Amino acid sequence: MDSILAVALLLAALGVVLMVLSSHGRSTRGLGPGRTVALDDRTLYSERLQLVGRPDRIVREGDTLIPEEWKSSRRASDAQRLQLGTYFILIEEEYGARPPHGVIVLGDGSRVVVENTEGLRSKVLAAADAVRRHRRTIREAIPVRQPAAKCRACGRRDACTRANL
Repeated sequence: MDSILAVALLLAALGVVLMVLSSHGRSTRGLGPGRTVALDDRTLYSERLQLVGRPDRIVREGDTLIPEEWKSSRRASDAQRLQLGTYFILIEEEYGARPPHGVIVLGDGSRVVVENTEGLRSKVLAAADAVRRHRRTIREAIPVRQPAAKCRACGRRDACTRANL
């Protein structure tokens, strides 16, 4: 009987250790709380706004849906914030509930919370409108300001008139 109790205690201790390691592994990879609703497998589309996007992860926290975007960079950029802003709009259109915020998970696992503000929404819609205006005049070049490293790695730079080499 004592050996059964010892095995049970050992298994319980092992379970606790595995739970702690699992929690630590999730946090070092930047995975937050909540239940995953979509993991880079749901394309969201708004016919009305002509927007499309595929968040890396959508998490349910209580009654709220939170988009996450995973990046290898060390800090969040304005373009990444606009990307999350697009997901806010698309999630609201698709699910009828406005996310209060989203998260950019950086390469080191740190999490940057981006608030869903009217200002961000306005910037997203203005950027989308600018892209549509440029597409109507397809022969006009769209101004691009990419870092030189991205241009050097691009497979289409030989055909690009805007390459930042």
